[in-house]
Amino acid sequence: MASEKEKPAVFAEERKQQILEIIRKNQKIVVPELCSYFGVSASTIRNDLRDLTEAKLITRTHGGAISNSKVSLEPLPETKECHMHRQKAAIARQAAAMVDDGDIIALCTGTTTMELAKHLTEKKKLTIVLNDIRIAAFLEEHTDFTLFMLGGIIRRGFHYVNTSGNPLPRISIDKAFFSCNGLSAAMGATLPDYNLAVNTAEIIGLASEAVLLCDSSKIGTLAFAQIAPLEKIGTIIIDSDADPGDVRELGSCEGCQIIIAPVPPPVL
Repeated sequence: MASEKEKPAVFAEERKQQILEIIRKNQKIVVPELCSYFGVSASTIRNDLRDLTEAKLITRTHGGAISNSKVSLEPLPETKECHMHRQKAAIARQAAAMVDDGDIIALCTGTTTMELAKHLTEKKKLTIVLNDIRIAAFLEEHTDFTLFMLGGIIRRGFHYVNTSGNPLPRISIDKAFFSCNGLSAAMGATLPDYNLAVNTAEIIGLASEAVLLCDSSKIGTLAFAQIAPLEKIGTIIIDSDADPGDVRELGSCEGCQIIIAPVPPPVL
C-alpha cells in the first residue's frame, strides 16, 4: 500500500470535504474519531483541520472542531428547490433572454439552471451540454433540442454526473450557465463539493462566455471549493432582493458584469 505521502493530492481535498460533511451532521468532531474514521494519523487530521480553519470553514476547539454556521454545505436537491424560488425564477427569465436560437450552451447542475431550462422551451435549434440527469430528462421530454450529456459517476441522492478522471470532449460552447452555493469578492463562486467545483470550472472553460446565476442568499457565503474568481466570470445575474452594497462590491471587479433580475412581488 502506498504511504500517506504517496497518495494523490485530490485525496486530501476529498477527505477535507468529508470532514465538513461530518461536522455538518454532528455540529462538532474530535481528532481521534476522525483518525479512526479515515485511518490516518493525528498529525494528518490536525493539518486538515488547520487548513479548513484558515479557510474559515470550521472553528477549531481543544482536540477537535465545531461547525461554522456561515459556511455553506451542500443540501439535498429537494431542499434547495423550494428555497428562494421566486428569485431563482427571475434570474432564469433574465438568463433566457441571453440565449439565441441556434446557440450552443452548457447548463451545469443546479436548481437555478433547472429553472433556466424551463424558460428555454420556446427557443429553436439549441444544442445543450449537460451534466445533470434531471435537466436532461426535462429537456428531452419538452423540447427537440440536441442534448450532449457528459459521462461519469452519479452520487446517490444527487442528480449530477461527476466527470472526474474523464477528459472533457473538445467542443466549443457559446455560453455556459452555472450556479454556486457561495459568492464573495474574495473567493468568487464556490461549491461545497470539490469534484463538482473542478468539473464546473472545466465546463465553463470551454465556453466563450461564463454566466453565473446566483440568488441573493448566496452572496457573502463561502463554500468549500472555488469554481472561479470574479475576474474569470464574465456575467453574474443576481436577483433584485440583493443588498445594494453587496452588488456594488461584486461589481467593482474589473471585467465582471452584474445584471439585476427584477423579482415580482409574491402572490398573496
